[in-house]
Formats: sequence, C-alpha cells, structure tokens
Amino acid sequence: MITGMHPRDIEIWRAIDQGLRAIDWEAWFGCPEGADYLSPAGHEVTARAVAGLTAFFDSRWLPKAVVPSPARGQASDTFVGLGRHAPVLQFMNGAAPGAWVEAVRWWAAYAYLEKAGVPGIASVKRDARRDVTLSRFLHSQTQARLALMGAACRLPVELEPAKASGGPGDVRVGPVFIEVVTLAEDQKSQDYERFRQNLQAHLFTLDRGRDIYWEGDLPELLNSDAFEVWKKRTEEAAQQCAASGAAVDLLSNAGRRLTVHPGTAPQGTTLTGDTVESDQGRRLLGKVRAKCAKTAGAGTAWIWVEDHSGLFHFPTPFAGMPLAAKTDALADLLGPLLAEYVHVAGIVVSNAARRRLPLPPDDDALRPAAQGFQRGLPLDRVRETIVIPRRILLPEQTDLIARMCDAEADALDWALGRLGVPQGVASLLTDSSTPRRDSALWTPRAGRGGKTG
Repeated sequence: MITGMHPRDIEIWRAIDQGLRAIDWEAWFGCPEGADYLSPAGHEVTARAVAGLTAFFDSRWLPKAVVPSPARGQASDTFVGLGRHAPVLQFMNGAAPGAWVEAVRWWAAYAYLEKAGVPGIASVKRDARRDVTLSRFLHSQTQARLALMGAACRLPVELEPAKASGGPGDVRVGPVFIEVVTLAEDQKSQDYERFRQNLQAHLFTLDRGRDIYWEGDLPELLNSDAFEVWKKRTEEAAQQCAASGAAVDLLSNAGRRLTVHPGTAPQGTTLTGDTVESDQGRRLLGKVRAKCAKTAGAGTAWIWVEDHSGLFHFPTPFAGMPLAAKTDALADLLGPLLAEYVHVAGIVVSNAARRRLPLPPDDDALRPAAQGFQRGLPLDRVRETIVIPRRILLPEQTDLIARMCDAEADALDWALGRLGVPQGVASLLTDSSTPRRDSALWTPRAGRGGKTG
C-alpha cells in the first residue's frame, strides 16, 4: 500500500474531512507535487482536466455525488465506489497512473464532444448536472464513451437522438441506434463496497509514519461493534510489526487472513475483499428484458449494457472463464430476447473493471451466435465486450459495432490529439507502459470485425 500522501494532499483531505473545504476535482486528482509519475505535459493535462470536469458537471456536482445528503443522511445517497477512481486515493503501489489515465479519459471524451459540437452533448451535460445519481453518471459516461469510439472511427455521431416513439434515445453512431443500460452493483455489493472503503481508509491511516504495508484478505462484513474490535486489532498489529520488523497475521471470524509486513509493498501486492453472494445473471437478464420492452416503439435499436456489477470481475465461475466461454454463456442467456423482441438488432455487454499491468494481448472469440472482444486500454484497463447480434439481419451494423470495439484502445490518443496533445498518453507519463497497437483506428486487422451468423 501507499505509505502516505504528499503533505499538501494530506492537508487538503484533512480539511475536507473536517468540513472546512468542499471536495473538488483538484483534490480528487491530487496536488502536482504528489503526482511524480506525470511529465510536465501530464501536469498541464491535469490542470485542463480539473477545469474541464468542473465546467462540465459544475462545481457543486462532486460534493453532491460523494457527500451524504444532510436531509436524509443515508450513505446510499452517495456514489459508492467513486473514490476508488481518484488518483490521489489509490491505496496500492503503482495504481495511481492508471487511475489518472482513466480520469483523463473521462475528461477527454466530454472535452472532444463539446469541441466538435456533437449534437446532443448539451442535453447529456444538463442531465448529468440535474440528476446527481450513480445510475445517471454511469449512463452519461457510457454515452460519451460510445460517441467518442464512433467519432474515432470517422463516423457521424449524435447523442440523445430522436427516435420513432418521440422521446430521445441514447447514442447514434452512423446508422446504428444504441440504447444504453447500466448495470451497477446490487445493494449487498454496495454495502460491502462501502465497508471495504472504510477498511482501507483505516489501514491507510495506520500506514502513515510507519514503514509497513498490508496484504491478504479483508474481513467479511462486520457490524459496528465488531468493526471497532477489528480496528483495535489492526492498530496493535501495525505497532507490533513496526517495532519488531516481523510480519503479523490477523484472522477474521470467517478465517480470512490479513497480514501486515515491514517495508514497502512490492508491485502486485493485493488486498482482497469478501465475495458477496448475488445472482448477477438473473439481474442482467431482467435489466435487458426491461430495456427491450421499453424501447419497443423506438424502431430498430441495439441494447448496450455497460456492466459495473462485478459480473466480469468478482471471483465467480463466469469471471474465470476464457473469452470464448463467456461469449457463449451470454449468448445463451440473452440470445432468446432477440426472438422475443424483433426490434432489437443485437445486445452488447461490456465491462472494463479489471486492471492489469502489463496489459494482456488482444483476444477475439468469433462464436456461432456471438463475438467476444478483449482489448487492453491505456494504461491498465482490460475491456471485455460480448456482441450478440440478430442473425442475418443488418450484418453491416454488426461489423460497425465490432469496428468500434476494436478502435477503443486508440480512442483516447485520438481524442487527445484533437485536444492539442499530439503524442498521446505516452507523452504524459514519466515512465509510460501504454501498450501500442498495430491496427489503425478505422482499419481493423484481418480477422476482426467479421460477420456472425
């Protein structure tokens, strides 16, 4: 784990914690002195991203998103997990550059779409400002990402396009009309995620001033009394480890082992949370079915599911499957909906929760009923996308979706180039591990984007 923030960041976050300062994007990114992984050009982009995200969402958005509502005082009012994306709050060694690149990806998408005058971007901005909820935030992020992917493929794009039933849709890329579904974590998972963040924040405070780090398993969900006992045990373990120079183990009631070690955490050190039982497949099917029914009057449309539920990431049998098996499993689950809802041209399920450095090689799974794509996104994100098209109908649209999936890894550099950063992500980091691809954005390699059916 990181053994401490930069003193300036500590001062800023202490003021935020004490209510003396509202959280803002500058605090969220962290002070320049603490971001030693950035080049001078990277620091300039940080300043632009802070200003751009503040202007897009407005200065009141971030405090509303992460601070519980005083009126209701419920933690569920906040964006559970938003803090995990903040570069300055990365607990694991080596994680901050990847989080920074991901945050820049957010800014670059909105900044490019506004600069290019993409139709509908003003509506997306308005909705994001008015509806300060996790579902709206994820929805807006997905709309912007898909529009950027389409633009990077040199295709005309539109946000909030008109549809046959009269109301606005979500995204149009060329001839492809896309309706977005975001699948967030269920309540049990959100409860544990909130608990996990409290655990890590506590361990983070114990690291300060001590040459120690933690690895292993975080405990199962604890009630308030048990949590206080656990905190006292970790405090004692941290003191013992720092004094003796020897590792100390702690076991939870469920047998989950957490170890505090002397020294600095080596690359790849992990803290693993508990597995929360949940039937994500059933939730996914229900959400997609509801969207299919809701869009029945919209004309031909694709349903794009942006998965934030942990379906691809948690230690489940599905998450451990190879890409081809995942592709078949989702085709079996969701394929029957295409027969039930004839206006749906296809269903896409996509997830980029997994972080890995170095990035794995690209992978493609061309299956009888679907296509699977695995792409590494700068700096350490692994995106897996499963495309389930209606057979025979509109093969050119299936090819266009495949082309977008193939282009995404280069879309950030493409957008940065149009925002005055011609050398892309590699120029923004002092020691970049950004993967390079040998395919041009608008010319997929042979064997990619093939037809299914």
